[in-house]
Amino acid sequence: AVDQVDISRIRPLEHDSTADDAPSIKRDTRIRFQLPRDYHGKPLQVMVKLITPKTRYNLHAPHPRWYLHLQAMWWRALMAIGMLLHRLAPPRPPKPDFEKQIPSTLSGKSGTITLQCYVPKDWKAQKSLWQNKPLSEMEEDAQSEGENDAANKGKGRRVSTALSNVSQSMRRKSQGGRRWGKYPVVLNFHGGGFTLGTAMDDARWSGTVVDEVHAVVVSVEYRKAPEHPFPTPVEDGVDAVLWVHQHAEELGIDREKIALSGFSSGGNMCITVALRLWDELNGFARDAESRPNSRQRAERALHGAATMRESDSSGSTKVPPEGAHVDVVRPEEAPAIDPPPDERAVRPSDQMIKQASATVQQRALPDVKLRMLIPWYPSLDYTRTRAERRATNIRKDQELPAVFTDLFDQSYLHPPDTVSLDSPYISPGVAPTSLLKNGLPQDIIMHTCEYDMLLDEGQRFHERLISPEIGKNVVYKLVKGVPHGWDKAPNPLKPTPGVREHYLACCKAMRDIFGTPPGVTEHETAQGPSAAPRGSTQVVR
Repeated sequence: AVDQVDISRIRPLEHDSTADDAPSIKRDTRIRFQLPRDYHGKPLQVMVKLITPKTRYNLHAPHPRWYLHLQAMWWRALMAIGMLLHRLAPPRPPKPDFEKQIPSTLSGKSGTITLQCYVPKDWKAQKSLWQNKPLSEMEEDAQSEGENDAANKGKGRRVSTALSNVSQSMRRKSQGGRRWGKYPVVLNFHGGGFTLGTAMDDARWSGTVVDEVHAVVVSVEYRKAPEHPFPTPVEDGVDAVLWVHQHAEELGIDREKIALSGFSSGGNMCITVALRLWDELNGFARDAESRPNSRQRAERALHGAATMRESDSSGSTKVPPEGAHVDVVRPEEAPAIDPPPDERAVRPSDQMIKQASATVQQRALPDVKLRMLIPWYPSLDYTRTRAERRATNIRKDQELPAVFTDLFDQSYLHPPDTVSLDSPYISPGVAPTSLLKNGLPQDIIMHTCEYDMLLDEGQRFHERLISPEIGKNVVYKLVKGVPHGWDKAPNPLKPTPGVREHYLACCKAMRDIFGTPPGVTEHETAQGPSAAPRGSTQVVR
């Protein structure tokens, strides 16, 4: 026999732990448990262990935000010089072919996201030939021409059978060479601890993917900490995926061939964006109170939400405590929040809100299916302290200095007393098994570095992904003898060995998953199989 007890507003009376960072029990957490009885029917005394999300591991006081801003600006300037040297090293990487500015809609802070686009050499020609001439219209034109030919023959006009056959053969070849609407697309997220870096940092990777996979590459300039801490970068990434999916015709891409790639913190985003996208498409609000409702999201879609008030946390995604009561709230069901009186006058009309809301809802719930993920040396488990991470590295001299890791962690994980480090949007390495199984695509290509404090969590994540419970197809490569970020060495006079080799092998695996385009053939090179078109420039040594 058992008694079911519903407890609310739990207050800890005593704690048997002497640790300074012992977790506290949050109020308004409802936990349902059972009290066993002995054979006399008397309730037994039980010890209940509450496991709450780990929120912070910094034992020292965090730096003030203004100091983090100044520090970030300083290191961004120095990193810009380093990346300039990296880009000056021959052969020079390509520049983006064009860029797009899109509004943010998921984040609690309005803003603009820049998408830098790299396209294959035949993209512009394919666009001019096919964008305004869908294949269905071509077939109709061909049928109409055939009917006209028959009519002309009836009128006594002789048409050469040989010329007709040649014309039909050329038309079939032309249609067979059609690539508009069939290009794969890879959205890439740069590294830099969510704090440094730009969308052009991975230009060599982007150029290699464009040539080797014949894909469109969209490098995402997401907003960075400390100005925009968690979860803004992740939500910007989801916005980018949704926009690319919605504008597939404009970009000439295949909606069934969307992949995400990223390096370091961008590798983290490559995975967390996929999980956040899954929750968004399934209407699961992990924090219904702070998630923008449909009216607010519609206003931001209209003109950047100039009237929205900003919070210290910039975002809307948190994970509830283990065992906490959670109500799943869809965006359209969230209660409307009345604005302050001084903001009502500048709000758009209800009709505009209705139209924009319909657009947002239509855009926010498409059938987006990611084809694969390509994370490079990703950060995966922030429940580990930096000391715990460093202890796993066999080459201490190859670690990132604490001045960088402290800047990254304190800038991104803010406010530290409210951010749950075991959130799947921060630490996908400890995400629930069901979420990894359903929220990630089946195919994943993953690289880790031997001299990296992130190696151990990367290997553990790989083991989880290929376990029977999750069952993903993972192409995993441990790059021997290199530190974290080895492919971004800034020395223009000394090329980093092995970069082209691993880039080509990764692109080969991507072609196997996407499928090699018609007419594209592979040829062997000293660094591995290549499918780059004739005359293309090798951008990685």
